[in-house]
Amino acid sequence: MPAVQPPASVLVTGVSGFSGAWIARALLQNGYAVRGTVRSEAKAKYVSELFKEFGDKFKAVIAGVAELGRSNASEIFGPNTDGVVNLLQSTLRKGKNVKRFVYMSSAQAMLGNEDIFHVYTEDDWAEKDLALAREKGGEAGGVALYRASKVLAERAIVDFVESHKGEIGWDATRLLPAWIFGPVIHDWKKFDDLNLSSKLLYQHLTTPRDDDKVNEYGSDWIDVRDVADAFVAALKVEEAGNQRFILDAGAYTYQNLYDAVHATAPDLKGVVRGNPNAPPFSFPGPFCDPSKTKRILGIKEFRPLGECAVDTYKSIQAKL
Repeated sequence: MPAVQPPASVLVTGVSGFSGAWIARALLQNGYAVRGTVRSEAKAKYVSELFKEFGDKFKAVIAGVAELGRSNASEIFGPNTDGVVNLLQSTLRKGKNVKRFVYMSSAQAMLGNEDIFHVYTEDDWAEKDLALAREKGGEAGGVALYRASKVLAERAIVDFVESHKGEIGWDATRLLPAWIFGPVIHDWKKFDDLNLSSKLLYQHLTTPRDDDKVNEYGSDWIDVRDVADAFVAALKVEEAGNQRFILDAGAYTYQNLYDAVHATAPDLKGVVRGNPNAPPFSFPGPFCDPSKTKRILGIKEFRPLGECAVDTYKSIQAKL
């Protein structure tokens, strides 16, 4: 399918959320017109103010939350698959000018290999969690259910495009980010309002750990601004159609995180310093291989950990 170039219009669902707001900003900065869905007048007002510099290139649309009919599968796996299929069906009926459907999945849709040092690629799927969720339903646990829901949503997209290829003029691209960190620009009033990943990184930065625990694995990660840039590239690059792309900047230990922050901002207060005498240790790279993403989408380098963590911390501290 042809690439989607500016000044094309792009619909961003959940534009008032952590990632959605950054994706909308990147699109607008690249010359696209953005229509973003929100769930309330208050959220529409906030994002309209956030993007007022772009004038009528941005418009917020209040989208009602429909009560979906529940099948056994949707009771087990939650709204991911239902929501995606409904959006695909709506695009089939009314999106005659649509050229590309970009879906943000999650690296969780790949995980579950028994080898803890396995490096995941786009060929991996969380098959064990999917099987567990199908076998035990709600008793499978939150992680398995979330992974299964992402697998099912992705496969629903692939199946839908394949079964309707004679009727549609668009393709579908799926992005699989690791934990998404970065500065917060969406609306929040108190710490508990923050998205889960922002709270997680802030806690990593501010909660002391025992000296013998600082070299433990903290997380794989990607900066939200790099996620937004990848969304733009997924529209602009023709070869991205019907592809799956990993977004993972690397893996860190807690000490890696502390050191990166203090090297980037030596005078920053409130961030744990850890154990300066801990034996130096770093993972050789991310546990989810982003080489295909860099090659096809043309992303040279992701933002470094120190920059990402410092910007995240400052954006949260500014409102606490």
